[in-house]
Amino acid sequence: MGMGYFDDRPSVSTDFTYRGMDAAILENEHLRVLVLPGKGGDILEFRDKRTDVDVLYHADYQWDPPGDRVIPSTEMTWNEHYPGGWQLNLPVAGGPMSIPGNHYDHHGESALIPWDATVTRDDADAVTLELSTRLRRYPFAVTRELTLPADESSLEVAESVTNEGEYELEYAWQHHVALGRPLIGPDARLDVPAGESYIDDYPEDHETNRLAGDQHFEWPTAEAVDGEDVDLTAFPPTDSEIHDQAYLLGVDEGWYAVTNRELDVGFALSYPAEHFESLWYWQAFGGMDESPFWGRNYTAGLEPTTAYPGHSYPEAQRENGTMKTLEPGETVSVELTATTYGGRERVTGVENGVVE
Repeated sequence: MGMGYFDDRPSVSTDFTYRGMDAAILENEHLRVLVLPGKGGDILEFRDKRTDVDVLYHADYQWDPPGDRVIPSTEMTWNEHYPGGWQLNLPVAGGPMSIPGNHYDHHGESALIPWDATVTRDDADAVTLELSTRLRRYPFAVTRELTLPADESSLEVAESVTNEGEYELEYAWQHHVALGRPLIGPDARLDVPAGESYIDDYPEDHETNRLAGDQHFEWPTAEAVDGEDVDLTAFPPTDSEIHDQAYLLGVDEGWYAVTNRELDVGFALSYPAEHFESLWYWQAFGGMDESPFWGRNYTAGLEPTTAYPGHSYPEAQRENGTMKTLEPGETVSVELTATTYGGRERVTGVENGVVE
C-alpha cells in the first residue's frame, strides 16, 4: 500500500482497504501512520521513516475482522479480533461490566465497531483525519482527530466523548498502545515519571508472572516472585516466558518513552495525567499461555487509562475513586501526542511531542 507525497507535503487518503476493512494512511517526510476506520479506528502502523522501524506490535496469530456482527458476543472477542497496534477502549478497560439491559466483556466496544472517516484538512502545513462513531450499548458519541504536521515526527490526537443519554453514566477510557519488536527488547529502555505503583494479586492458575502479586512498589523497582529486585526500565530477553500486569500510578506528568539505543530510535507518548490517572503496563514477554496468544507475543502494552484495576467493575474502581462519570449532555475532551525520535539513550521529559 505505497503512498507518495509531493514537495515534502504531508498526505492523507482514505482510499485504502486492509483485510477487507476501510483503511486510511497519513504520511509525511518522517512518519507513516496506518489507521483502520473499519475496525475501531485502530492505529495499526506507526513507522519511523528515518530508521524504517514500525514501533507497534503486530499479532503473531491469525485474527479476523469483527465481521457482520457490530459487536461480537463471546467473552474474549476483543482478543480474537486483536491485530496489535493502538486501540481506543470505551466504555470499559478490562472488564467485564454489567450495565442495565446489557453487558460488556473485555475492553468494551469502541475497538470492535466501524468508525466514519473524513479528511478535514489537507494542505502544505498539516493533514487531519477525523474519525467518529456512536457506541451501540452506551449513548456515547466519540470523535478523534488525527493530525500529522508537515515537518514533525509527531501525530497529534484530539478526542472527545459526549454522553447523549439522559442518565449519568460511569465509564473507563483507555489508549491501548502495544509496542513490539524491534523497538522493544534488551537494547531498549522505558522511562516513565511514575511514583508508587501497584501489582494486583494473580489468580492461582497464573504461573508465568515474574513479579510478585499484591504489592505496592516505588517505580521502577518491583519485587520478583523470588524476592529479588526487578528494574522495570529494562526489558527482558526475547526468549522469556513472562506475563505480568502493573498499574503505574503517581504520574504527575503524563508521558512515557521507550528508547532503543542500538537502533537509535524511540517512541514517546504524552497525555493528560489528570484524566488518565493510571498507566497500565502489560508485560506479555512470551508468557501468555492462553488463547489466542499461546506464548507467541513479545509486547509491552503501555496504556494510559482513566481507571484501575482491570477487573471487578465497577466496585473496585468506585472504591479507589478512579471511576469516571459523564452527566447527560456532558463532553470530555483530551489531547495526546505520539512521536518518534533519535539521538538519545534515555528521556527525562516529553511535552507536546518534544523529547528531552
